[in-house]
Amino acid sequence: MQAHPVSPFRLTGRHVLLAFAGFFATIAAADAVLVSSALRTFTGLEAASPYHAGQVYAAELARARAQGARHWRLDSALARDGAGARLTVSLRGPDGTPLPGKDLRARLERPTDARLDQVLPLAAGDPGTYAGGLDALPPGQWRLVVEVTGPDGVELRRERRLTVE
Repeated sequence: MQAHPVSPFRLTGRHVLLAFAGFFATIAAADAVLVSSALRTFTGLEAASPYHAGQVYAAELARARAQGARHWRLDSALARDGAGARLTVSLRGPDGTPLPGKDLRARLERPTDARLDQVLPLAAGDPGTYAGGLDALPPGQWRLVVEVTGPDGVELRRERRLTVE
C-alpha cells in the first residue's frame, strides 16, 4: 500500500467567500437577538401617563409666561469659603428696586449624581439680598437652582451652571 502525500492547505476563493459570509451571518444573528430583546422590553413610553405629562408641561408653560411677565431680575454669586461656599442672591423688580420679604430656596445639583445635591438655606439680609452657605462643597460642575416661592407656588425659578474650583 502506498501512502498518499498530504498537500499543504491552500486558501481558495471558496474559503474566503465562506469566511466572509460566516462573519456577516454572525453579525446579523447578534443584531437580530439584540433588536428583538429591545423591542420586547421597551414599551416606548417615557412617562407612566403621557396625558398627565402633557398637562404638567402645559402648566409649566403657563408658569413660565407668568414668570416672564413679572420682569423680575435675580442675580447670584457663589464664592468659595474655605472648603465650603457662600451664595449671595439679589432679587429686584422690573424698575430695579429690591424685592424684600420673599421666600427663596436654593439647591446645588450635581448633573451626574443626584445623591450629591445640596440645599442651601437662604436668609434675608439687606433689602432684596439673600445669603446662605455650605460648610463643604466638592469642586466640579454644579447646577444652581434658585426658586422664589409665593402663595401660588413658585413665582420665579432660575437655573445656572457653575464650575466650582
